[in-house]
Amino acid sequence: MKGLIKAFDYAKEYKGKIYLAFFLILLSGIIGVVPFLLTYDIIIKFVEKSTVGTQYLLIMSGGIIIALFLKGYFYFRGLDKSHEAAFDTLMGMRIKFVEKMRKMPLGNINAKGVGSYKKNLVEDIEAVETLLAHMIPEGIPFVIVPILIYIIIFVTDWRLGFLSLGSIPFGIIPMMLMVKGGTKKMPKYYKAAENMNSTIIEYINGMEVIKVFGRTTDSYKRYKDSVEGYRDFTLDWFKESWTYMAMYGAVLPCTVLLLLPVGLNMYLNGTLELSKFIFSLMLSMSAGIPLTRMLEFAPMVVQLTYKIEQLEKTFEGEQLKEGCKDLNIKTHDIEFKNVTFAYDEKEVIKDVSFKLKQNTLTAIVGESGSGKSTLAKLLVHFWDIKKGEITIDDHNINEFSVENLMKEISYVSQDNFLFNTSIIENIRIGNPEATDEQVKQAAKIAQCHDFIVEMKEGYNTIVGDSGDKLSGGQKQRITIARAILKDSPIIIMDEATAFTDPENEDKIQLALSKLIKGKTVIIIAHRLSTIVGADNIIVMDKGEVIAQGTHKELLEKSHKYKTLWNSHLQAMNWSIKVEEGEHV
Repeated sequence: MKGLIKAFDYAKEYKGKIYLAFFLILLSGIIGVVPFLLTYDIIIKFVEKSTVGTQYLLIMSGGIIIALFLKGYFYFRGLDKSHEAAFDTLMGMRIKFVEKMRKMPLGNINAKGVGSYKKNLVEDIEAVETLLAHMIPEGIPFVIVPILIYIIIFVTDWRLGFLSLGSIPFGIIPMMLMVKGGTKKMPKYYKAAENMNSTIIEYINGMEVIKVFGRTTDSYKRYKDSVEGYRDFTLDWFKESWTYMAMYGAVLPCTVLLLLPVGLNMYLNGTLELSKFIFSLMLSMSAGIPLTRMLEFAPMVVQLTYKIEQLEKTFEGEQLKEGCKDLNIKTHDIEFKNVTFAYDEKEVIKDVSFKLKQNTLTAIVGESGSGKSTLAKLLVHFWDIKKGEITIDDHNINEFSVENLMKEISYVSQDNFLFNTSIIENIRIGNPEATDEQVKQAAKIAQCHDFIVEMKEGYNTIVGDSGDKLSGGQKQRITIARAILKDSPIIIMDEATAFTDPENEDKIQLALSKLIKGKTVIIIAHRLSTIVGADNIIVMDKGEVIAQGTHKELLEKSHKYKTLWNSHLQAMNWSIKVEEGEHV
């Protein structure tokens, strides 16, 4: 119930519409009783052998038709208002959810998985629509109306009041059993759904690799197993529920289950007036529809409560430490002071300290897993550090808001993500206020203008999902153009040319040289030949800084750097030897 109250709190800006919807649907429910009362009056007239004229029947029939019309009109007007409030609330929740994700540590997001967040953002938030648009404005009136009806029946004759309740236990008991079973199965159900979502996303995203390496069988099996596991679990749960649903669906609406036979016997025995019997019978029948609708919402309570609890875990989850003041940065000197960072409990950065002077180029090198890319991401504040601090101009980066910090830093990585929109809009992400001419100038500096204008739609070419209509080198140059347009004073390049071909690498290196001119630059490098001219090279090993200096200095004093350099030279001279008689 706490989760449902919390969901109602999400709609606090739109509570007026929900209250109006509640009133209109309650009014609809009350008006829905009127046709039964008019029918009672007609029956009594015939039973008591009163004179029934055509005019009377026309008036009563017209009254029934008008009541049914008003019932439907107020009901749908109420739903209209409740849906307005619900979808406005869903929009606000999704904005809030994305804003929360933006402030969460990236490691937490990666650990939980894309499928889980997709489910939160789409399915779980969508479930709140059921609560706000239906359960509150419909469910509560569907409780109030039967209560009012039963009070009137009890006032008419307390014996008939108890008899009219006869079908409720037969409906409530199977409903309670179904809800009890659902409460136990709910966590496993959502775990299966999350697993299926994550596997589907992984399967689709990895389709190219799957085909290239012929792993279609293994990958499809994982995909198939997750989908079938979700299907089997869901069907088993549904099959178990269908029996209970059939029981309460058939019995609960039959509100005259005991009232009709027992009440008739009481009338025949002379202990009950016929008018009271017929009046109670008609009122009892009018309660059937609201009761049924009320119980339709009951199983949803468990599901909605669980979904809202999952949302709350994200809304209330850990977020990055950030300030809110607008800092006046005079220089762009960067310093890592005794920085320690851990993924979960495993430390990957251990007491690291170094300085980067403004307008200098610093390279960070090391074997895979040494922690060099993690250092770059800590500066961009993808995570909070465990100990120590990172400063820009002696200001701890935790004092910056995420927006202000991102104004100071451009991050170019080997993972190039483009949105499924035009090339010009993908570049303009770097500076939303930039003119078309400024975008094109950045593209020219990034060495991508020529291939763009050769396309049929030019800068208006849609790049496809994740930019899949472009080559890797083209995507890389567009992301560099984006960074050039942003024109931040600090540049981080995280192995930006790691997977490019020689032809594109020359163009990308030229673009990068334009990007870093006059900036404070950090390069995470795996091709050491590209950073021999760096002002300072930091050598990482197992999360620690083991040496730093110029290329020449490190070759003389660092065994690790010399080993990395020799390995790089061997890789540059590497070739495939083809034995005589073999063909490639």
